[in-house]
Amino acid sequence: MRRLAVSSLVVVVFVALLGGGTARAHDPIILTADQSTPADGPLLPDGTISFALYGTLEAPGDTRGFRVDFADGDPLYLSVLIPDLPPENSLPDDLLPYLVVEDPAGGSTELRVDERAAFAEPFTGTNYVTLAVLTGSAMAGTYSVTVTGEAPSRFTVAVGTKELFGTEVENVPNRDAGVAGVMEWYSSTPPSVVTTSSSVADTTVPGTTSAPVSDVSVSTDVVHSPAATYADAPDATADSGESDGSGSTWLVFVALGVAAVVGGIVVTSRRRSTEK
Repeated sequence: MRRLAVSSLVVVVFVALLGGGTARAHDPIILTADQSTPADGPLLPDGTISFALYGTLEAPGDTRGFRVDFADGDPLYLSVLIPDLPPENSLPDDLLPYLVVEDPAGGSTELRVDERAAFAEPFTGTNYVTLAVLTGSAMAGTYSVTVTGEAPSRFTVAVGTKELFGTEVENVPNRDAGVAGVMEWYSSTPPSVVTTSSSVADTTVPGTTSAPVSDVSVSTDVVHSPAATYADAPDATADSGESDGSGSTWLVFVALGVAAVVGGIVVTSRRRSTEK
């Protein structure tokens, strides 16, 4: 189990995260989009072994999760990092990824940004920023770790300090991703950051003029663009038809009235001629 082919060892040795001036080689695991909770994610069998879990939050409030087993008194080491790249390295602290760590007794700890320590990883030429580190003495059992944040962003969670590569890990469908998987993750920019704003979204239909609609996400009012207003109005053809019909009827009555007056004059004139 602990014997590795030389090629496998070379692959994982290249993934070395530097921290505090000490090189620590971490066995890489790529988290997938459907591993949104600890129960859905990998189960690391020994929290003292150095693992690095790489993932991407694709939207504000998105989550990724994993679990890790410890024996009583094991050294506890967790850190959360981001690539030293945009957009992550330009995000404010309150939008950056953070960890929610639940211990076997049900206690919960939030590991939020308390530093921005940049360092370069020489083997792959990648650069990172450490955001926070949690250390201590573990209790026996399974810890559940959830990664979340308020903006799309890539993240890395480093676990443990003991270098031991190729350990079997449950629920990792891409265990052989290795350095190639890490480099793909590193070069894949997360979705664009969408900030919530009170500014108005323009719903104007091309070729028309319409006032913007404010706060449409919470408004209960029905908003009509010009096109919608026209679509909701009574049929214009029917309106014009009714108008034309009433006008024509009025003209008929006038014509009949004129004809009656003219006819009366003609009849009166004939009677007077006859009497004479």
